[in-house]
Amino acid sequence: MNDETLVILDCHQHFYDAAHLRYPVFEQRSAGFEALVGDYAAMPRVYLPADYARDTQGFDVAATVWAEFISADSSGEVRWASAMLDGAAQPAGMIAVIDFSAPDVERTLDAYASIERIRCVRQHMAWHPSNASLRFASRPDLMTDAQWLRGIGSLNGRAFVCELEVFAPQLCDLAAVVRAHPAIQFVLPVMGWPLDLSNEGRAAWKRDLAALAACPNVALKIFGLECIFGIHWTLDEARPWMLDAIDCFGPARSMFASHMPIARLACSFQQLYDSYMQTIDAFSPAEKRMMLHDTAARIYRMA
Repeated sequence: MNDETLVILDCHQHFYDAAHLRYPVFEQRSAGFEALVGDYAAMPRVYLPADYARDTQGFDVAATVWAEFISADSSGEVRWASAMLDGAAQPAGMIAVIDFSAPDVERTLDAYASIERIRCVRQHMAWHPSNASLRFASRPDLMTDAQWLRGIGSLNGRAFVCELEVFAPQLCDLAAVVRAHPAIQFVLPVMGWPLDLSNEGRAAWKRDLAALAACPNVALKIFGLECIFGIHWTLDEARPWMLDAIDCFGPARSMFASHMPIARLACSFQQLYDSYMQTIDAFSPAEKRMMLHDTAARIYRMA
């Protein structure tokens, strides 16, 4: 079974058009974005389905899940993406940005509910303990804040999946939130975003990841290797971490995604999915199908 015979659901990729929308990351140098991926000048200012189709040529990509790209106008970005995806060749779901501490969070969720493609909302919660450039939340303690907790409670009774993007030192706080809301389906992006890549850091990350995986209402999404290991990442360094993450969650709650076109700063789609396939080579065909397609199809209701 090779790459070309496996059906892929790419559950995290970006389309954007800086000619029609404002993206601060393109308007001036972003120290935070640069801290993650280095010099990103090579990133295209326009990336649309036709560009993605060229990048994924030869692969059977059955569907995608578009993720917001930190536009200056999040509601405008969502409306633009929904209209743009109407002309896409593949079925596509959407992940929209949310701020659970905002006083109008329920009004935002109501607006999102009117856009059929939106399957998920996510908030950027990552807060680095020492590097101020890598603090993407408004404050470090949001996950224990009463107003924020009331906001996330607004998801109960709604069909949205919830993604909270955190760094590994925040996994314990995230686990408390997940346990408190068993009716909400959570997704953990960037496989829990490890920061300390030493043996000791890996052991601590896996311990906290396993505690989070004990909650049945959370799934894992593996992507963004360039954000964890740098744009010169190698399979030898990334593979053990990916296998540890899958060991915690199991294939039925693990998903792979591309992170295109950001991933292209490090490698091609072909090279990325070759690395994924080498990582899961020992799994059964059914387990491979789960991680490359079926788990994402179920979680994001793309079946």
